[in-house]
Amino acid sequence: MPDLTPLLSEPGDTLDIAASAEWANLSSSISNGRAPHALAVCMSHTLVSRFLDLYAKRVLCRSGTGEDGCVSCRAWREGGHPDMLVLGRTGEPAGIDDCMAFQSALYLKPVIASVKLGVIHSAENMSMPAANSLLKLAEEPPDGGRLLFTVERDSLIPTIRSRVWMINFIEPTRLPREPEPPPKPSEWAEWLERTRRLPLEELTASVDSWIVSLCERGKWKTAASVQNIMYLAKLRHMPVSMVQDALYALLWEGMHFEHIFGDLRET
Repeated sequence: MPDLTPLLSEPGDTLDIAASAEWANLSSSISNGRAPHALAVCMSHTLVSRFLDLYAKRVLCRSGTGEDGCVSCRAWREGGHPDMLVLGRTGEPAGIDDCMAFQSALYLKPVIASVKLGVIHSAENMSMPAANSLLKLAEEPPDGGRLLFTVERDSLIPTIRSRVWMINFIEPTRLPREPEPPPKPSEWAEWLERTRRLPLEELTASVDSWIVSLCERGKWKTAASVQNIMYLAKLRHMPVSMVQDALYALLWEGMHFEHIFGDLRET
């Protein structure tokens, strides 16, 4: 079996995954037979392959050590492992058709290992239909199935995020965040003025942090509604002013998502 744990450092990226507290906690859970059925990791794309090497080696090993030379450990090849399914690539999310085929494959019996590991790359960039097609799988993977979502921003759709064990390897200082939606009318007015000339992509980056904050407070439905607004804004090429109005109506006026876009369609 090839060495799947190279030195975890490269120019410009000094995070040692294997020495991190996050990995120690996850590794302990695996050793104790409590490996998460669905895990999401937020990290730079330069770290994804190295984390996957560490994690997949442990999950697919029959003893859970990744170092015992079992038949599953010996099955690793340069192209991967027969019981590791990969959906999408880093920076290239999968479409809904690929998601459906992926789900069918994950329900098949493992070839060599005790479980199958399904890896979904760039999960935060999937279209809403593609991401929603994985909801049931994330909530209840098949017996003998494990899921790993990789993201570069903590903006996985809230309905999936609420169903996974989330680990964040992005340093907080590197996250461009406004902690939460404005709490006062005067702050809303300031935010509306400050963001009205932003490109939609920059507005989305700002609002992503609101989604994270809402998820952290357990407001999954509201977070999902914000996510849906931003998805539709991109899909329909909405002007920023319309997106601002929708966010204000949802988060300050308490209007339901369905009513917001019903009103917008009528105007």
